[in-house]
Amino acid sequence: MGLFDRFRSKEISGNEPGHVFQAVSVIRCAAGTVLQPVKGAVIPREAIPDETFASGMLGDGVGIVPEDELVVAPFDGDVSSVAESRHAVGIESNGMELLIHVGVDTVNMKGSGFTCLVKEGDKVRTGQPLIRFDRARIKAAGYSDIVAVLLTNSDDLKDVQCGVS
Repeated sequence: MGLFDRFRSKEISGNEPGHVFQAVSVIRCAAGTVLQPVKGAVIPREAIPDETFASGMLGDGVGIVPEDELVVAPFDGDVSSVAESRHAVGIESNGMELLIHVGVDTVNMKGSGFTCLVKEGDKVRTGQPLIRFDRARIKAAGYSDIVAVLLTNSDDLKDVQCGVS
């Protein structure tokens, strides 16, 4: 049984009424655990259809083929960055620096189809909504809606494991 074949999950209610997500670990390291921030199928980082993400140049992690249009905080932390185009957010906690990037080349959409629900410096709790996005608009613009979840400082952390567990 491989890493992507087994998982444990529990439901956690987010801050949004009626929104419940499965608390599934997708990245683990000595510094902590990153839960799946958007509902969907988890894929290996190498399968993300963008060479920069797939190669690991921006850090180790996973991709998620979204079934939902809401990204939530995968751990308690501080928002370290928000893309001007509202398609990506950085979160830090316990030495982990995480990038959540919605879509491939979606920076070209200049924010159209994206609503960022946090700002730089905000403290967030696990399950708190971060970004709402429009999958149909992303696809209509000709882009992939795969969400990259990358530990950007993975080289500095011990025992990094990526995939569903």
